[in-house]
Amino acid sequence: YQDDKVLLSMTTSFQEPADGLDHQERMPDVPAPEELPSISALLAGVDDPRAIFLTKGRPVDMRWVDAPLYGNNFARTDRQSVWVRFTGQLPEDPLLNAAASCYLSDYTLLEPVLRRHGIPWTDTRLRPASLDHAMWFHRRPRLDDWILYTQSSPSAQSGRGLGVGRLFHADGTLMASVAQEGMVRIKE
Repeated sequence: YQDDKVLLSMTTSFQEPADGLDHQERMPDVPAPEELPSISALLAGVDDPRAIFLTKGRPVDMRWVDAPLYGNNFARTDRQSVWVRFTGQLPEDPLLNAAASCYLSDYTLLEPVLRRHGIPWTDTRLRPASLDHAMWFHRRPRLDDWILYTQSSPSAQSGRGLGVGRLFHADGTLMASVAQEGMVRIKE
């Protein structure tokens, strides 16, 4: 609560590891993060506060497999893949790694909504905001290496868009699935 208004509502559940059925979606075959330009290289010279924010002292390094949503040189599609990692070393604590995974999962999940409609982050009419965010951990999160974050947008309507994603460890292990509904309004 903040000023007697609900600011956050959260439901969590936990489970001890157990034997059982085990399968996962395959990680797509994409270029390795070392083969892709850094966010600083991609956004060098982009005079936009959001671009500058992403390149200066951020704790998360990102490498887009597809062109990022700055400028107009990106494909209009409802899918994208982004390699992500923390710039510093995290302790091996599984709960801290889970919390850090939640943090980085919010960075780009609404981008497939915008990408589908050809809207770059630099569009001054754009009014985005996260409305809800859900995350399911399938395997123990480890953020000691690059994570491939595959994302898509199955729907957008009435000023809202849905982004869904998968977080894969670099070895192809599916770590988590994510869904986020966001406000994506265009001020006319």
